Amino acid sequence: MSKIIKTAVTERLGIKYPIIAGGMAYISTPEFVAAVSEAGGMGILPSGTYTEAEQIRTDIHRVRELTDKPFAVNFTFMPSLNVANYEEYLRVCIEEGIKIIETSGRPAGPEMMSAMKGAGMTIIHKCTTAKHALKAQSIGCDMVVADGCECAGHSGMNDIGTIVLTPRCVEVLDIPVITAGGIATGAQMAAALVMGADGVYMGSRFLITKETPVLEKVKQYLVDNATETDTQYLMRAYRNTSRLYNSNVVKKALAIEQAGRPYEDMAELVSGKVSNKMFFENGDVENCGVITYGEAGGLIHSIMSVKEVIDSMMSGCIEALGKFDA
Repeated sequence: MSKIIKTAVTERLGIKYPIIAGGMAYISTPEFVAAVSEAGGMGILPSGTYTEAEQIRTDIHRVRELTDKPFAVNFTFMPSLNVANYEEYLRVCIEEGIKIIETSGRPAGPEMMSAMKGAGMTIIHKCTTAKHALKAQSIGCDMVVADGCECAGHSGMNDIGTIVLTPRCVEVLDIPVITAGGIATGAQMAAALVMGADGVYMGSRFLITKETPVLEKVKQYLVDNATETDTQYLMRAYRNTSRLYNSNVVKKALAIEQAGRPYEDMAELVSGKVSNKMFFENGDVENCGVITYGEAGGLIHSIMSVKEVIDSMMSGCIEALGKFDA
């Protein structure tokens, strides 16, 4: 690969390629995070995995045993069955010298923003509208992830697709924009860069890699069965919209939601604890737990290594951009 793509994201974060792997609770292990960073992208440890701050410290140490490349820690401020002590999590991150924090859901509050800025951290906030991106910029975030509604998981309430959201954020912001939502190929990465983004951010594509601890039968089931038409919004009635693989469990949960019943009636169906049984124990994608999975599933046709994903993204991107060289 002769051509190197340098952007504000690669320069600010100190990474080789402008490719970031989303932090997937219980799935983005230290081994996975390190593999992404070692391959030239940036991995993110997800705070949703942890129940105690010291667990984050342990995993930060483990990542550093495996790579000396940059990685981030995510704080997700969303409704949850488990309320995390983010102040303690941040304290550990500061003590451990973490320099990149990603926030999602609501932005961090003033005290946390002040603490992160005081520690010299680069703050990336995930947004689903330009309005929210402007708010993130105004409170001091250094970059935003423009998360189009094709994405897996929490996609907001406005259903703005990537091809509009990215250039809209680029248009109104003075800070770098990272494209997310439906991204799985190098050609799409090229499109993101042409639209003004400084990098791409992927979850579903990285879920289906050899390094994630998910059972092989789960990954292969998604490769074989999950196309761009096989996802479903859930929990919109509770203002917590999430895009999921449209399994039998999701159909059952959606019926509860559409019947006007409270979230508590479906909470057990969609809990991380139940989903973990599917991911790591029984592999029953249709009938045990739920999987956050995006429309990019239609573009994922094999289980690859993290390095293969990143290398193919870069080569595909350079090839696509090269079609327009004078």
